[in-house]
Amino acid sequence: MKTLFNHTNMKSRTRLLQSLFTLITLFAFFSCGKSDPATKAQHDDEPQPKNNKVVLITQKQFKAINIQLGRIEQKNLTDVLKVTGFLKVPPQNKANITSISGGTVQSILVREGDYVNKGQMLATLIDPALVRMQEEFLDAQSKIAFAEAEYQRQKELTQKNVSAQKTFQQVQSDYLSLKAKLSSLSQQLILLGIESNAITPDHIETVISIKSPISGNISHINVNIGSNLSPADELMDVVDNSQLHVDLFVFEQDFSKIREGQSVDVMLTNLPGKQYTAKIFAVGSAFEGESKSIPVHAAITGDKTGMIEGMNVVANVNIEDKTTSAILSTAVVSSGGADYVFIRNNGHESIAHLTDEEFSFRQIPVKKGVTNGTYSEITPLEEIPEDAEVVTNGAFYLLSILTNEGEEHEH
Repeated sequence: MKTLFNHTNMKSRTRLLQSLFTLITLFAFFSCGKSDPATKAQHDDEPQPKNNKVVLITQKQFKAINIQLGRIEQKNLTDVLKVTGFLKVPPQNKANITSISGGTVQSILVREGDYVNKGQMLATLIDPALVRMQEEFLDAQSKIAFAEAEYQRQKELTQKNVSAQKTFQQVQSDYLSLKAKLSSLSQQLILLGIESNAITPDHIETVISIKSPISGNISHINVNIGSNLSPADELMDVVDNSQLHVDLFVFEQDFSKIREGQSVDVMLTNLPGKQYTAKIFAVGSAFEGESKSIPVHAAITGDKTGMIEGMNVVANVNIEDKTTSAILSTAVVSSGGADYVFIRNNGHESIAHLTDEEFSFRQIPVKKGVTNGTYSEITPLEEIPEDAEVVTNGAFYLLSILTNEGEEHEH
């Protein structure tokens, strides 16, 4: 009986030990699936490695992609007033080229688009009346000496009561009339560009030289060789674009927001990808026609390439001086829910094999903010050098190259 009891106790102990072992095993198994919170927090606090994704392209690829580079700028993207307008040149910087006298166009010495200096000869005319005018001038010039001598002689005789007063008055009238005619002909010749002192019986000008009164570009030529012109007919136009400015139209409800000195971002309607800068220098004081808009004048402060008078523009007037780091929106590309820009590796860091015919670009993660016009606000998530060159055109293709390389490495 005692033996049977001992055997029963041994069985109970064995089952108990097996149950305890099973519980310990299950606890250890489930514990492996959970991470220690302290350990997780420690890993989260560790600095993440920098993004070192680099794209290398050849010079041929650089040109094929048409990569363009820009820089991060300080822009006002938050509080702007959108307006429209057009490009204009002040009247004192435009000239309609005419001839005081008529004539036939003998030569045209410039082409449309040419830049000319003030006083440069643009065309020549021929007119028989010019020759007759010089002939009359020389005739009057030859008679004036005799008329003056006769006037002085009759004056003395009259003072001595030797000659009649009536004779002196007639001589005086002839002399003064001839003198006036000579002066008039001299001034007419000067207006035609001919110096009267240079005219002699052996040297008579046969052509009228048309010269530019201002420096600028030839915008239109309205005549051909052989064209017959009347006085004041327009031969061509000269425009000095150095004083080109923008005329903007602000409506009544927005007028209180405008003041002199505000900066303006200007875009041509036919070239939306390029942006120009201007500054308001004058604000109108009357409505423009029946449009209930007030003209505002802004001077172009930077590059004027591609701008021509009469072009329509859209503009953003920066109302407040709130600036932020911004780049052309085409520079920002997205992948996997994150935004990036590409900067050029000027120092070729860690690119030991790079040659002079290769270009290196590094992908930089950024946080994209507000977009206004062609610019977007960005906050770099890695340090970007102040003078860094950012890819503003072609970033999408660089991202594609980088993505394809990543897929090849995974395979």
